Amino acid sequence: MASRRFSLPPIGAQVMAVARDAFRQRGFAQAHILAHWPDIVGATMAEFCAPERLTYPRSIGAGDNRERDRAILAIRVDGPVALELRHLEPQIIERINAYYGYPAVARLKITQGPLPRKPVDRKRRFRPLKVEEKAKLSQGLEKIDEPDLKKALERLGERVLGRR
Repeated sequence: MASRRFSLPPIGAQVMAVARDAFRQRGFAQAHILAHWPDIVGATMAEFCAPERLTYPRSIGAGDNRERDRAILAIRVDGPVALELRHLEPQIIERINAYYGYPAVARLKITQGPLPRKPVDRKRRFRPLKVEEKAKLSQGLEKIDEPDLKKALERLGERVLGRR
């Protein structure tokens, strides 16, 4: 009897399948603009604004001549950055359309309001110790005979000295 191998599908595919309906309700057929927003507008500007909704006007004309107008991108802006964003609107639209590869967005609709809080990276980063610092730490731990205690104190010392 041959054993069956069971493997789980990638979690990213499952998450996108669940989130796809929520994105579509907001006018985003794909989450690309949301995921790459800092690349499109720049990291500093992305801290103060976020895309909310992509709306398309109703189709104009009838039959084969129906032509769909370009979309309106609603952006939520935090604080007085709205004025700067209004001045940068032509460049931002150009960058969005360049990202999509066709003229997808005609204009921006800017709404001032608080942005959702971004998760804080609670993982602390420690710099590598300099040679002098490592030597001083090792010298201070020479008198300890217990290897586990010495290792734990060395790790603690590296984190205290390497804190940024």
